[in-house]
Amino acid sequence: MRASTSSSRAAWLVVLACAAAYAPCLGAREFFHDDRAWIVSNPLLHQGLSALPKIFTTGYVEPVLGRATPIQEYRPLLVLSFLAQTATTGFSAAPMRAANIALHALVCLLLLASLKRRVPLEAAAAAALLFAVLPVHAEAVALISWRSELLTAAAILAAWLCLEDGRIAAGTALYGAGMLVKEHAVLFPIFYALADWTFHGKKPWQRPRVYQALGACALGYFAVRSLVLSQVMHGGVPYFASRLTALLTLPRFYLLHYLWPSAMGLGLCSDYSRPLIADETASSPSSWLCLIALIVIVVLALKALRRRAAWAFWFLAPCIFLLPTSHLVFPLDTIGAERFLYIPTMGLAAGLGWLFHRLAARRRTTAYAGMVLLAGWYLCLTARRASAWSSARGFYEAAVSCNPVSGRARNGLGEALVARGDGSGAREQWWRAVELDPLSSDPFYNLARLEWDSGNKQASEVLARRALVLDPQSTDAWVLLSLALKDKGDADGAFDALRRALDINPDDALAHYNMGRLSLERLDPAAAVAHFSRFVALAPDDPDAARVRELLRSMNVLPR
Repeated sequence: MRASTSSSRAAWLVVLACAAAYAPCLGAREFFHDDRAWIVSNPLLHQGLSALPKIFTTGYVEPVLGRATPIQEYRPLLVLSFLAQTATTGFSAAPMRAANIALHALVCLLLLASLKRRVPLEAAAAAALLFAVLPVHAEAVALISWRSELLTAAAILAAWLCLEDGRIAAGTALYGAGMLVKEHAVLFPIFYALADWTFHGKKPWQRPRVYQALGACALGYFAVRSLVLSQVMHGGVPYFASRLTALLTLPRFYLLHYLWPSAMGLGLCSDYSRPLIADETASSPSSWLCLIALIVIVVLALKALRRRAAWAFWFLAPCIFLLPTSHLVFPLDTIGAERFLYIPTMGLAAGLGWLFHRLAARRRTTAYAGMVLLAGWYLCLTARRASAWSSARGFYEAAVSCNPVSGRARNGLGEALVARGDGSGAREQWWRAVELDPLSSDPFYNLARLEWDSGNKQASEVLARRALVLDPQSTDAWVLLSLALKDKGDADGAFDALRRALDINPDDALAHYNMGRLSLERLDPAAAVAHFSRFVALAPDDPDAARVRELLRSMNVLPR
């Protein structure tokens, strides 16, 4: 009874710590960064339950970027979680962030349950508490779109618990669900094999039913993925020119920008865009030293794992989930991100919990004082970061502060400023973004939009064309160019621009709306009805949707 009460208290402490650390981000009333791209701009989320079939038959970013996108991800259950919320609470940021906090608390409780089976409750509770307030988790918890990390972690831990209890069907189903949230869950069988060996002395061939079930599930997942996506694995335009460059650069990056910020909560950054992190070369002694140091540490851990050392498991097994972002398996468009550390830092938390328990056995008062100080330090840093990220401006100002040479961060800050009516500040940031990254089309498109809204149609057209030279797949730029061409009387050019936009992304609501208007002017009512109907289906909540519905009723397309 006493043990049950202590366990319950530990669980409540962990949940309260999650709430205290992330409550500041609940004040957010706007979507920004990837939340705006993958949630607000996702036409499937505006279609309600009618979008269910397409959610399972299209890639994650395809509805927004079109079929030709280089990013090939399949995450239907993640999109389904967004759809469940938009269908109940609408496109409101606060409830969606609250759901993320609840999911983070769930992961912490599952981690507590997993650790309690292997270490004393005192150590497990300390580890779960520290995991709850680690500042490096702010990106995964505070940004709605990175719910993928939370759901995957929950699925992996729950599958681990189920398989240990002999519930193979439930564990396999949870494993499958994790893969349908984010790709790196596919590595769970390796994690489970290491855990089975470390804590039970069992090898995979001693549990054939478990691994047969997991293997069949993984094969089924890859089969579906190959049917849906144009490429089975691809994470966008490669960040590195070669794998050798990646191999030399990443060890130093891991030590300076992953390990240190994770442990201390300092030096955190939400944007590692070039040229903040310079590529290491074969002539750099420090790059080789970091690589050798990392190899030595891994080799020592592997040797300890052969002896079933628990510390080696917690060091190696959670880090397995970093492999898909290591640039050694398949191309990725970013060097790294703090959200990638959500599962790997379970090992850090477990290690800190073990150290606390060992110290408590000798100096209990000192151990508890240290735990309070460390947890309080982490909580304050996390709450401060969550508060800064409660608005688009706060998020991008933080990004520019840690990476002042990032054109992407400057572009985002410009978007945040223009949304607040600061056009001159936005223009300044966008031109600075152009200087830092002259090959990026986004700032040129944003400048084109600003010029269009300011009435400078000629400058808008020039800038839109510049954006399209850099990124011919930008549907937004094609739509804006069509408006500029139509304004100067080139209806045919405007029609061709809209057709290009729809070729790239047939689900672009704005392109359908403007094509409908242009079709009416070209005296093609059938085409107008088709495009307007598609617009209403894709964006039923758009401010113009009500007027378009009335127009369709007047054309006897919709019932009155």
